[in-house]
Amino acid sequence: MTREWLKRWGRGGVRRLAVLALVLAGCGKVGGCGASGPLSESERRSLPGLVAFVSERAPQRDVWLVRPSTGEETQLTRGPDDEYPAAPSPDGSAVMVVASAEMQGLHVEQLRLAPLDGGPVVNVTPPRSRARNPSWAPDGRWFVAESDAQGFSDVVRQAPGEGAEVLPLATAREGNFEPSVSPDGTQVAFVSSRSGDPEVYVMKADGSDVRRLTTFHKEDMAPLWSPNGEWISFLSDREGRVRLFVVKPDGTTLRAVSGSAKLGEEREPTWSPDGRKLAFVAPLKAKDTQDTKARIWLVDLASGGEPVALTDGKAVDDQPAWSPDGKYLVFASDRLGDVELFLMRADGSGQTRLTTSPGADWLPRWFTPPGRK
Repeated sequence: MTREWLKRWGRGGVRRLAVLALVLAGCGKVGGCGASGPLSESERRSLPGLVAFVSERAPQRDVWLVRPSTGEETQLTRGPDDEYPAAPSPDGSAVMVVASAEMQGLHVEQLRLAPLDGGPVVNVTPPRSRARNPSWAPDGRWFVAESDAQGFSDVVRQAPGEGAEVLPLATAREGNFEPSVSPDGTQVAFVSSRSGDPEVYVMKADGSDVRRLTTFHKEDMAPLWSPNGEWISFLSDREGRVRLFVVKPDGTTLRAVSGSAKLGEEREPTWSPDGRKLAFVAPLKAKDTQDTKARIWLVDLASGGEPVALTDGKAVDDQPAWSPDGKYLVFASDRLGDVELFLMRADGSGQTRLTTSPGADWLPRWFTPPGRK
């Protein structure tokens, strides 16, 4: 990921208001925003799982894997198309990849399933202009995604195999986007523009019983179920800047996650495995500015407190992802010039560089493969 890419994602409409008291409180509560020094070797060796990420160390973007415990890296995909890790399978045996390319002057996308054991990559969808945002059922037998197989942008369901039957779930001609399967596999949250503005909806996993959760004349986007099924997070510009909100699946108890904090545009939310906390990214400033630096923040929904800063805001720290045990986070940062992956404890301490190869490394996905802790 280049710095320009990070800047585009960090753009914002935000108000110039430093929340110095909040920042100091945050750094105080989370180990000094990384001031404690890197993780020890013994602690590193206890880290679980694998991290899938996209790397630009070759002419094309490929998906690589790295073991947080050792830093050992292996290449999962090998082009020639740009490929991005979208969603590891629930059993951890494969990674769903979004491939992007130009064909006859047109942009095309394709969902592919890349096995960790080195088996052949499965072309889950044919190349088309829209094949993105896959979300797995908890048993791994099917997934949902955005597709233009039949309309401009539908939410569809299918098994993860080549030539599998595609079942349309949401087909409003105005567009349906960003599906997210509930933890029990019975419901799907998604965005639809069927009523004019993009709003968040929920339907049963077979496409029936569609219910609208949000009703505002701005854009609501990127719904994501909490792992415990109690909340759905989403982003919205209803207050003149993009903020992170949560709402109950029945449409009640809608509130802004960052409370009274006047941060910049918020993005990249990620739920802790127990569904009690949200990490997200936001600049400190709340107004348009040339300063595009961004921090990673943490908010505890269970306690209802204000967000605390996990990183110090001296660089663009972005795209946090939780470890499977909820004790650590991996994130992308340009703090050393090149964009690399870093680790930290869930309180922001112990910030440690994970990748070191030339070329940007970003978009981490932390998961547990079969037979490994």
